[in-house]
Amino acid sequence: MKLDKVIEVVNNRPYMGLDFGKFLYDFVIQNGCQSCLELGFAYGATSMYLVGAMEELGGGHLTSMDLISARETFGDSLEKMLSENGLTDYVTIMLESTSYNWSLMKLIEENSDGQSCKPVFDFCFIDGSKNWTIDGFAFFLVDKLMKEGGWIVFDDYEWFYGKSTREETDGINHKLLSQEEMFTPHIKKVFDLLVMQHPGYSNFTVLDGRYAIACKDPDGDRSLREDVMHENILQKLSSLMR
Repeated sequence: MKLDKVIEVVNNRPYMGLDFGKFLYDFVIQNGCQSCLELGFAYGATSMYLVGAMEELGGGHLTSMDLISARETFGDSLEKMLSENGLTDYVTIMLESTSYNWSLMKLIEENSDGQSCKPVFDFCFIDGSKNWTIDGFAFFLVDKLMKEGGWIVFDDYEWFYGKSTREETDGINHKLLSQEEMFTPHIKKVFDLLVMQHPGYSNFTVLDGRYAIACKDPDGDRSLREDVMHENILQKLSSLMR
């Protein structure tokens, strides 16, 4: 599916800016990602950019995970977009009561033989709970399923619960959090303390202070680069792999 068509289908659905949508689409095509994982999909805007890119590549599959309670807020927006554009077979949706970590456990079980888990994904976008406890564990679960050379992208690198006026965010009750938990960017802690310290990851980049990117490559550059979204950003990311 051409990018213009994806933009038309998404039609300004919330939580996905046009610039980052284009970036994800081009990223998937440039890296030939055809087995993608998404933790948290809300209205499905991100899903459509990923699926549209894979369809343009000639095939692929996306596994999208979220909470059952998310249905009450977002409805079946993703399924409708997929159905209306003949893309239903491109996506498997997994919903759980508490967190996508239970779905990840199921995938690890399905892809395990004896004491080893077969890696099956070459791209993962994490935009769910924004929570140290959930997403810190999710990273280690995702790592078991990621192929060598695969990429993980986190949204909300600098976001913290204290920025929100809501009482709950993606299943996390704000009233149960300490002041420190409320005003600490959880994803930044996950990325800085878990992802960047993991010996199997490198090529670390933070875009616009929001999107944190890492490649499952033990031999890459382990320094952290900070940049902004611009037309040459994909070329810069590609240069890290050389």
